[in-house]
Amino acid sequence: MTERKGSHERLSMLDEHGHRQFIIPAEVRGYWNRWKRKVHFVLLLIFLLLPWIRIQGEQAVLLDIPGRHFVFAGLNLYAHDLPLMFLLLMIFLLGLALVTALWGRVWCGWACPQTVFIERVYRQIEIWVEGTYLQRRALQQAPFSFGKFRKRSLKWALYVLVSSIIAHSFIAYWVGSKTLLLMMSRPPAENWTYFVLVSSITGLLLFNFGWFREQFCLIVCPYGKFQSTMMDSHSVTVMYDEKRGEPRRGSVAKDKPVGDCVSCNRCVQVCPTGIDIRNGIQMECIGCTACVDACDEIMTKVKKPQGLIRYKALTEKKIQWFRPRVAVYFSLLSACLIGLIVILAFHSNLRVEVLRAKNVPYLIRDVGNRKVVQNQFLFRAENENGRDVEIQVSAPAEMEIVLPENPVHLSKYEKKDLPLFIEVRPEQFDFLGRAEVILTFREGEKTFTRKLPLLGPIIKP
Repeated sequence: MTERKGSHERLSMLDEHGHRQFIIPAEVRGYWNRWKRKVHFVLLLIFLLLPWIRIQGEQAVLLDIPGRHFVFAGLNLYAHDLPLMFLLLMIFLLGLALVTALWGRVWCGWACPQTVFIERVYRQIEIWVEGTYLQRRALQQAPFSFGKFRKRSLKWALYVLVSSIIAHSFIAYWVGSKTLLLMMSRPPAENWTYFVLVSSITGLLLFNFGWFREQFCLIVCPYGKFQSTMMDSHSVTVMYDEKRGEPRRGSVAKDKPVGDCVSCNRCVQVCPTGIDIRNGIQMECIGCTACVDACDEIMTKVKKPQGLIRYKALTEKKIQWFRPRVAVYFSLLSACLIGLIVILAFHSNLRVEVLRAKNVPYLIRDVGNRKVVQNQFLFRAENENGRDVEIQVSAPAEMEIVLPENPVHLSKYEKKDLPLFIEVRPEQFDFLGRAEVILTFREGEKTFTRKLPLLGPIIKP
């Protein structure tokens, strides 16, 4: 967690006076870095393209908070679907807890947006403009000059450009990609709120990814502070094999036996948070595996086995993958997944309600040469599909329904309130004036029913 100097300790990003040290990590190559590049590339593509992908005519992911409308891969959710959205959130949190219990901070090093954007976008711009880590460190210490001003200006101009692209892509998830393009084609004054919002997000991204960087992980992000409560001695994470590596070369007399660590400090040079992994598990470690690739490269050069720094657990015994901590997280996660599946199985994007009207309970009407008892209801239909639908309403043969339109046509996302009358012969009521009707609603191949109580005249003995 800290860098040791004499009898004092300090955070890796601070110097001996408590001032921030800007960390410029060395470039790294190796097995894990190649896989991380592929994973990060896929995640960046998903983030940038998802708002522009359409499923059944709908944006793949849409989070319309003002309209209380949320779309996930063709699934339309509204404010009344809060239990389902709560389950989605719990699945993410419990999934993160389970992954942490098994593999430590693999989320931080492999999938966290903070890591993905810094490592694959902003750091690459920095390398392209300012050169290798040695050149960047030299430029950091160099006095002000035109060359330094030119490189820094170009770097920050590119930072502004990519920050704006990320901000617009982020806003597309909330307002819709088509709406975003329409707003971008109009003067800012016509959409002043969103113009200020996108500008603010651009500035925030510029500050975070361009300057704040690893301090977000060390100071702001709460995950690193409570990750230890989700891990135990069987959790696999990036660790230094102290038994094999110690004592390090140069720490003992030349005639004494030494471990495999050659004290090259390459693991420290490549660390994006500036820690020394050899000091043990630390809060600042994000499990990025940069030190693993760097150490393997050195071990290969000095003809020693790779894996001095690797994914391993604290325990020297056989790792128990299914243990009480994991069992609890897995059980809760499974319960949430089952609950989500059950809710989705009964979830419908077509909502139909039949409510009794607030006027008289019933009316007795003359229809030709017979009397009928008429009950009035309010038929309320809400189409939450991204397509037009038609609802055919029907009742048993001995009863008659009257609707202004039948079938009822609903455009996508349309709501309709229509008066519904049900006419029944008096002899179908019992002596207490009660009867029931089962209405059938048909939409395409889907059919569902509603049972309604009817009111009629009471038969006096």
